[in-house]
Amino acid sequence: MSKKYLVSSILAATTFLVACGGGGNVTTPSQVGNGNQTTITPPPQETVTVDEILNNPFEVLEQVSSQFATAYNNPNPIIPGGELRVAMPQTAPIPGMFDSLFQISVIDTQIREFTHEPLFVVGMDLNISNTGTIATVEFDRETRTATITKNHVSYWHDGVPVTLDDLVFAHEVIAHPDYTGPRWGNQISNVVGAVEYRNGEADYISGLVLSEDKMQLTIHFIDFPPTMPALGFWSSPSPRHHWAGIAVADMEEHPNARHEALGNGPFILNAMVPGESVSLVRNENYWRGVPNLESVTIEVIDPLMTPMAMQEGMYDIALAFPQSQFTEQFRYMTNVQFLSNPFTNNNNFWLGFRMGSWDAEQGRVVTDETPRISEPVRRAIALAIDHVGAGRELFNGLTVPTGSIYFGLRRMDWIDRSIPTSNNFDPGLARQILDEAGYADIDGDGYRERPDGSPLTIVYAAQTGSPANELNRQLEIQNWRDVGLRVVFWQNRLVETPLFNDMRTNEIDNGEVDFFMIGWNFGANPSPVNLFGPETQNNHTRYTSPEWQAIFDRFESDEMWDEDFLLETVKMWQRAVYDAAVIFPTNAAITLMAVNNRVANFSMELTGDPSVPSFWTTHLWGLTSETPYIDGQ
Repeated sequence: MSKKYLVSSILAATTFLVACGGGGNVTTPSQVGNGNQTTITPPPQETVTVDEILNNPFEVLEQVSSQFATAYNNPNPIIPGGELRVAMPQTAPIPGMFDSLFQISVIDTQIREFTHEPLFVVGMDLNISNTGTIATVEFDRETRTATITKNHVSYWHDGVPVTLDDLVFAHEVIAHPDYTGPRWGNQISNVVGAVEYRNGEADYISGLVLSEDKMQLTIHFIDFPPTMPALGFWSSPSPRHHWAGIAVADMEEHPNARHEALGNGPFILNAMVPGESVSLVRNENYWRGVPNLESVTIEVIDPLMTPMAMQEGMYDIALAFPQSQFTEQFRYMTNVQFLSNPFTNNNNFWLGFRMGSWDAEQGRVVTDETPRISEPVRRAIALAIDHVGAGRELFNGLTVPTGSIYFGLRRMDWIDRSIPTSNNFDPGLARQILDEAGYADIDGDGYRERPDGSPLTIVYAAQTGSPANELNRQLEIQNWRDVGLRVVFWQNRLVETPLFNDMRTNEIDNGEVDFFMIGWNFGANPSPVNLFGPETQNNHTRYTSPEWQAIFDRFESDEMWDEDFLLETVKMWQRAVYDAAVIFPTNAAITLMAVNNRVANFSMELTGDPSVPSFWTTHLWGLTSETPYIDGQ
C-alpha cells in the first residue's frame, strides 16, 4: 500500500476533520490592507516534488516561509486601553510554572513574555543588544568576564526594586545541591566557583562579584567561547525577597513558582483558571510607561476550533495557528493576517533514544555499555517515517524534513551536506538494515524478533497535540509496522504535556521508555553542550562518549573565536550525531501567528530595541477598534 493511500485511508476513517493539502507549496495571498479589511489576490499554484523536498529541505523550507510577512503595519490610531484576547491552540493544559528557574514549557514561556522583562533583549542575529534595555553588558575576552550594569530603576510587581543581587540569587539556587529544576548545566557550571558551591566546598560563588549598590555584577567564567554574546550565560533574575524562608528543595512545588510567581514586566498576573486560562492586567508602574493595553486574557482553545474562532473575531491573536487548519477555507480570511518569522520562531523536532540513565549523586549521565535498542533498529526507525507525506497531507506543506541537527535558515554555511540524511523516507533500506543485522520475523506474526530469537517491543513516548499531530503519531506506528517493527506507545497512549515533561526524566531513567519525540527552537549558539552535555539533565538521551566530549571541549575552547575552527567544529558535531545514531532530526515546522486586523504594533521581528515594536515589546501592542473585525464584514 502506498503511503499516500495509507494517509488518505486513515483520514477518511477519522471522525475529526483534518484538511489535506494539495501536495504543492503553501502560499499566502498578496494583501493590500487599509487596517480594516484586506483585498485578496489568489497565489500562483506551485508544485514541489518529493525528491526536491528530500534533497533540498532547507531551500524548500525557505521557499515556504518566504510567503509570509513578519509584521502587520496597522495604520489606524490606537485606542486607549482595551482587552487583548489571545488563543493558545492546543490540547494540553497550561502548566502554570512561571518562574524561569523551573519552567520547561513553551506555553508558560509565552505567558512570561507579558509578565517578565529580561535584563537584555536580542536582535535578529540573536546576540545581546545594549539598546534601551534595563541592563547592558560588556564582555572582556582577556579576563573572561561579563560586566552587567543595571541602567534603569525597575520594580518587581510588589514594588521592590529589581537589582543584580536577584541575578546572583538565581545562580545560587541553580547551583544549590538541593535544586530540583532543569537549569544546572554549562551556563552555570562555567561560572568560577559554581561547582565548588554545588559540592558544598564554598559558601558563595566566587565568580560573581556584586557592587555595593547591587547595580553592577561582574561574572568570571572558566571558559569564554564566542557564544557569550548569544546569551551564553544565565541572565534571568529571580526575586530573592520573594523566596525568603523557603528551602531550595521546596521551591519547585511552591505557589511562588506558579500562580503567585512575581514578575517585573508590563503585565501582572491577575487570575488563573488552572490549565485553562490566565488573565493579566497592565502594570501601571511599569518603568517604560503605562502599557497601551488595559488587560490581556490568554486561553487554551481546541486547535480545530481556532480558524472559526478567528473568523468570528473571538480572539485577537492565535499563537501557533494550527498548520493542519491552514486550508483553502481559512487561509484567505479578510479579518486576519498570517505572520511568520522562521529565523526566530521555528520548531525543530527530533527522535531521541534512551541510552543510559542519570546519576543524581554524581550529577551526570551514565551511558549503558549495551543499549536495549541497537543501532540497526534505531536507524531503521528513523528511515521508516514518511515525513514528506505527513507534511503534505496533514500540515498543508508547512512542515518539511530537516537535513541536519542545525536549523539551516539561521546559518546555511553550518550545514554539512556530505553527511547522509538519517530521516529520508526509505522503508526498503530500513528493511535491508534489519535483515542484515539478523532481525527476522521468526513466528510469522508480522513483527521481527531479535537475532537471538527473543521478542522485540519498542516503547515510544510522544505528546498529545492537535488531531493532526496525533494522527501523525499513529501513521508513524504504521510506518514502523510496515518494516516489521513492533512499536507501542508508552502506557498505550499519547502523553499530556506536564506528564511528558516528567516522563522525560523519570521513565527514561527507569527504563520504561526506549525513545521519544521532542522539539526545540534553534538560536544563534551552535554549542550543543547545554542540551547534550554529560552534566545536564536536558540530555534526555543519557548518552555521552569520548568523541562527543572532545567536540564539546572544542565548543568551549578559545579557538572557537576562529571562524574556520567554528565551522569545522559544527560539522564535526553533525558527523558525530550521525555516527552515534542516538539523535535523529525529523522535521522543521513553520510557526504561523494569526492576528486580527485591529491589533497594532505587533511584529515577529526582533529589533533589539525595546522602544520599537517587536515580538517582545508587549507594552507597545495596542488595539485600533473597540471590537474585533469579523471575516467578510
